[in-house]
Amino acid sequence: MTGHDPFGLRSLTVDQLRSTPGVKWQQHPDRLAAWVADMDFPMAPAITDRLQSIIDRGMAGYQQWGTGASPAGRVFVDRMASKYGWSIDVDRVHDLADVLQGVRLAIGMLTEPGDAIALHTPAYHPFLQSLADMDRRLVHAPFDVDELRTVIALEKPVALLLCHPQNPTGHVFDRQQLEAIAEIVEEFDLIVISDEIHSDLVYGPKTHIPFASLSPAVESRTITVTSTSKAFNLASLRWAVMHVGIERFDVMVRSYPRHWFGSPNLFGVEAAVAAWTGGDEWLAAVMDVLDENRHRLAELVEAYLPGVKYQIPSATYLAWIDCSVLGEGDGPFELFQSRGVELSPGMQFGANGSGHVRLNFATSPAVVEQIVATMAST
Repeated sequence: MTGHDPFGLRSLTVDQLRSTPGVKWQQHPDRLAAWVADMDFPMAPAITDRLQSIIDRGMAGYQQWGTGASPAGRVFVDRMASKYGWSIDVDRVHDLADVLQGVRLAIGMLTEPGDAIALHTPAYHPFLQSLADMDRRLVHAPFDVDELRTVIALEKPVALLLCHPQNPTGHVFDRQQLEAIAEIVEEFDLIVISDEIHSDLVYGPKTHIPFASLSPAVESRTITVTSTSKAFNLASLRWAVMHVGIERFDVMVRSYPRHWFGSPNLFGVEAAVAAWTGGDEWLAAVMDVLDENRHRLAELVEAYLPGVKYQIPSATYLAWIDCSVLGEGDGPFELFQSRGVELSPGMQFGANGSGHVRLNFATSPAVVEQIVATMAST
């Protein structure tokens, strides 16, 4: 498929990318950008066409969507049924500005200051910051389920914050792991907040399984948050969706005035509808490039950075790279900065990120090669 590029995904150059206005390439213009989780790829035509039709219509005032979920929220329900066989009640679906809003709502309404919350680490840094900001105690959750049970029994958290698929490691929890986690949370009566924003970015033969889809009992203790923003690169359009399996939380959310949570963005809603109803061909092409890049990255790391460890991720476009062999301690990030590459520092993802960096490979294969070659330059 290397020569087939209908969406212009493989031909991107650094010069082109440096002319784009986003934060990824503009915040550190003197370095190659492989840090923030934005893709470099042009938007899916289905999305640009739909947004252009709104602009051509010339009206973007208040929308008449009726009560309940927006059109994007309803498409979310359809997609969960068609893609995963998970039938959910649209009345339990709430539109949000972003996934983190849903996570913080759940933490704020269902737990108390001082409560412990389990989270697999290394972890997405806004989750760590949210727990600190909200005075919740972090419990480091091991990926091994037997070790997880031991930790839960000892630390007694009230909730599990599940990043599924996991950022930054790219780990995909399979059915056996999820069912074991479900047994643990039922045994110790935990609520689960499941961030599934990377669910459309799973590489075969692995598959995504929504945590709440395991059983009605699991659903009844789970809040699921997701968005089109990662897989379709729509972060600035500000739309996400939350499915509430926990009845008391649904009652709590509905008890507050709707404007406390903000109204969904017209362009974000319409972009999400277009992505999930007409963007799968584009997404398949993106996944082909990302699949090539994740494997090529292993070859490049071995060739340019001998001794550095990289495990090919099962999901996401993020590489978690162990640079301990370089002897920089917590500082491989600064080393690579000095060589002209902007990555995400491992310590940003928690103490067990020491000696690591996170590299975003959602760009053209040529740019990936240029990034790794520059990391190795002296």
